[in-house]
Amino acid sequence: MLIDYVNNCTIFISNPSLPITSNVSFNNNTIGDSECNSESASLMWMFLIPAAIFSIVTLLVNPMILVSILKKDALRKETRYILLANVMVSDLIFILFNSVISTCNIIQWCLHKALCFAMIVLTFAAYSSCVLTFTAMVVDTYIAICFPLHYYSLLSMQRTRKILLAIWIFSTFFPLLVFLISESLEGNFLEAQNVCLMLYYGPDEKKNNLVTVVCALAIFFLLICSVMITFFYIKLYSMTRKSGIWVSRFSRARITLLTHSILLCLYIVPAFILTAEVMMFKNRVIGMDARIWISACNNGLMMIMPRALSPILYGLRYRELSATLKHWFSRKRVRTDSCR
Repeated sequence: MLIDYVNNCTIFISNPSLPITSNVSFNNNTIGDSECNSESASLMWMFLIPAAIFSIVTLLVNPMILVSILKKDALRKETRYILLANVMVSDLIFILFNSVISTCNIIQWCLHKALCFAMIVLTFAAYSSCVLTFTAMVVDTYIAICFPLHYYSLLSMQRTRKILLAIWIFSTFFPLLVFLISESLEGNFLEAQNVCLMLYYGPDEKKNNLVTVVCALAIFFLLICSVMITFFYIKLYSMTRKSGIWVSRFSRARITLLTHSILLCLYIVPAFILTAEVMMFKNRVIGMDARIWISACNNGLMMIMPRALSPILYGLRYRELSATLKHWFSRKRVRTDSCR
């Protein structure tokens, strides 16, 4: 959540996870065309309630999935579970640093730019890592179904680790590059910021151009991942439609495809909305009132919700993982009853 200062009042409007959304002008008198009032500000705070609930669910459930994968040797040596574990780690990093930045912005605690950018880089890297890992998971499913005899040679555990390392390097490189370019335009690396932002637009034309470039690159990145995921899902359907797994209306294949598609959309679509919101507001297509509501709904609900649903809709549908969790909890329950 980023904070805009509008007529000396603070309104919850956006999310610091992506530098593409960090585009606020530091003008304490006026931003955009709208006036800030206490009623709209109180309504914006309502979106913090579902965001807090989803964050708590993520912080409670994700560690259980991770522990289940890491404790069982059979799960720890399978590519799909390692990829799923990376998604869980990325979500935890995203939620933790997003919450810290949001809290600092809300209480108006000034952070040095170095610390602010370090947290934003980690948050952005976690988001990008999650999207790229989901793309890798779809490719993994495609290879497992279409090339089962060559699966372990194409996606060995050593190669999977290299893929994950490459994902994190790529995810971290982009925000670092944006940071270096931004600092070359400002040159005030050690100063404290009123609000923890990575980019903002205002009177500086170079800053405005940088925001536009970042938004364009973000859309390009999301489009590539979306096209790859859609392509492999279509290929999987075309290659398995005659096998009989799609006959039943409530077959496991249909439900799995539906849940995975919904979850992937919930992860990717909010970033498209944020990018479109930034560019429309920058070009005066929408006013501040519209932007406040779009940002509050998008970031208070859609950006956080998939991270709470992911362990349930994605992780627990794996039979081995679900059985491990059930065995883990049943064993704990038996031990508790025996102690009594």
